[in-house]
Amino acid sequence: MTTFIKVGGMKAKFKYKRVKIIWWDICSSDEAWTSEDDILNHDIATCSDVGYIYKKTKDKLWLFSSFSKDENGLAVGGLTCFPLGVIKKIEVLK
Repeated sequence: MTTFIKVGGMKAKFKYKRVKIIWWDICSSDEAWTSEDDILNHDIATCSDVGYIYKKTKDKLWLFSSFSKDENGLAVGGLTCFPLGVIKKIEVLK
């Protein structure tokens, strides 16, 4: 599906893909002390974000969740930069 946005009374094609990203997050123990029996029960968190890919390089991906575009150009909100090593899956949304 192609997305169009209105800019100055004209429709313009929106070039950024809308995606859902599944990624792993580091988790720290909330406890002051953890017994050895419980160490391996502590695990990473699986998280998800939905937004638009601004840019992807061999090391990083920039994702924004909201935007405004007018005669002055694009402004984004909810910008997150992910190291690619933490991204488990990228699903393109329609």
